[in-house]
Amino acid sequence: MRLNPPPSAVSRKYTAAIFDFEGTLVDFQWQLAPAEAELRRGFAGLGFGGDEFARGNYAAMWNAAAGLLAPQGRIAELQQAMAPIYDRWDMDALTRWTPRPGAAELLCRLATRGSRVGMVSNVGRAALTLALNRFDFARWLSPVVTRDEVSCMKPAPEGILRVLSDWQAAADRVLFVGDSRADVSGARAAGMHVAIIRGGECDEADFADAPPDYMISHLNEIGELIAGRWVQ
Repeated sequence: MRLNPPPSAVSRKYTAAIFDFEGTLVDFQWQLAPAEAELRRGFAGLGFGGDEFARGNYAAMWNAAAGLLAPQGRIAELQQAMAPIYDRWDMDALTRWTPRPGAAELLCRLATRGSRVGMVSNVGRAALTLALNRFDFARWLSPVVTRDEVSCMKPAPEGILRVLSDWQAAADRVLFVGDSRADVSGARAAGMHVAIIRGGECDEADFADAPPDYMISHLNEIGELIAGRWVQ
């Protein structure tokens, strides 16, 4: 399947990029089936029920719980009860994460050419900090927003909007780079264009009803996109 970006997006030049982490700059290694089974048990033990918890993924479950608890000022309770489970599966993935070819070089090239480069990830701070330092990504990324700094994970746009606010940047001049439907939804909700790299959390067919502006195969294409020189 070939996804064609809107003509308005093809020749656009961007001043900055916000990256997802797992599946985007590194391969996707979260063991979704056992992790989500444990999370369902955890949320059930806290008294949460309904479709989001029966069939939703790791982000949908968290966001549904946060939606109920945030108005009561109880996000800290949710983090205390459930974050250790998420963290444990992050750390498990950390043992296997491998950078995608050219990832560190791309971040360096963008930053040294004057583009702002940030990150919004559903991975927690503990594992992400270790990974960013291990793969020599950390020095090029500012800010880095993890699930620990937001009430709701992507596809909620909270973390993305935080970066845009920090930069005081117009959303239509910043490109989001990810690998999942959550990345498309989060970027769209923030008013941004989005590039999806193949081979991450979601298969290309999963984007049929939510196509990104750009579908790419290699990270080196992002440099061309940022400069407005990319050709489909």
